[in-house]
Amino acid sequence: MKKINHYHVLIADDEMYSRHALRQFFEKENNEFLVTEEASDGQQALDILKGHDMQVLFTDIRMPVMDGLELARRAGSLYPDLLIVILSGYADFEYAQTAVRYGAFDYLLKPVNEEDMDNTLDRLRSRLRQLYELTDEDNISRTGARESVDLAIRYMNQHYMEDIDIGLLADRLGFQSAYLTRIFNRYAGDSPLKYLTSIRIREAKRLLTETSLSISSVGEAVGYPDQFHFSKTFRKATGMNPSSWRKENSAESNTPPTGGGV
Repeated sequence: MKKINHYHVLIADDEMYSRHALRQFFEKENNEFLVTEEASDGQQALDILKGHDMQVLFTDIRMPVMDGLELARRAGSLYPDLLIVILSGYADFEYAQTAVRYGAFDYLLKPVNEEDMDNTLDRLRSRLRQLYELTDEDNISRTGARESVDLAIRYMNQHYMEDIDIGLLADRLGFQSAYLTRIFNRYAGDSPLKYLTSIRIREAKRLLTETSLSISSVGEAVGYPDQFHFSKTFRKATGMNPSSWRKENSAESNTPPTGGGV
C-alpha cells in the first residue's frame, strides 16, 4: 500500500469563485484532504494530472477547451486509481449521472451544500483508505507546526496595517496556503484570515474611541484602504458600522457614574 502525506485534490472549474467556494470546504475540514492544484479548463487539468500525483479530481461539466465529461473520460482511462467527482448544475444532471455510469466516483449538484459535500468526502475517505496509507502528521513535527503558527501570528500583529496575502505568507513559511490554514485552525482556533481580521477590528475600535481620525483614515490605518470594504467588514464583525460604534462607545465612556455619593 502506497504511503502519502495527504489525499491530494485537483479542482477544475472555469469560475474562480466556484473554485474558491469548493476550496473552503476542504479548508474547514481540517483533515487529510489537501487542495494542491486548480485548473480553469479541462485541458489544463489534464496537463496538471500528467505532472502531479493526485488522488482526487473535482471537475465541473461546463468548461472551455475541454469539458468535464471529456476530462473525466480521459483522466479515468489514464489514471484508474484517480477518484473523480463531477460538479453539475441542474441542467446538466443527466450528464453527471452518465459520467458516474462511465466510472466517475460521485457527482454533486451546484451550488454544493455542506451536507452533500460531507457525504461525498466520507465516501472518498473509505475508498482512499483501501488504496493509500497516510503517514504521520505531514512533513514537520507538531512542535514545528506550533512554531510556524506563532511566527505567522507575530507577523500579523506587526504588519496588520499592510496588505497581507495569506498565500504569500504561507509561501514565506514554506507551506501550501491550505496547510497553513489547517495548522492555524488547530493551534490558534481560527483561520489565518479571520485571525488577521480580528486584529484589525480590535485596533480599529481603539482608534475610533481614542482618536478623532476620520472613518476612512481609521480603515486605512488598520489595513483597509477602501472605506466601503472597511465599513462592511467592521459591521460584519461588530454588528454596527464604524460611525455608530464610535458614537455609542464614546457616549458610554463619557457617561458619569451614578449613585454611591453626594
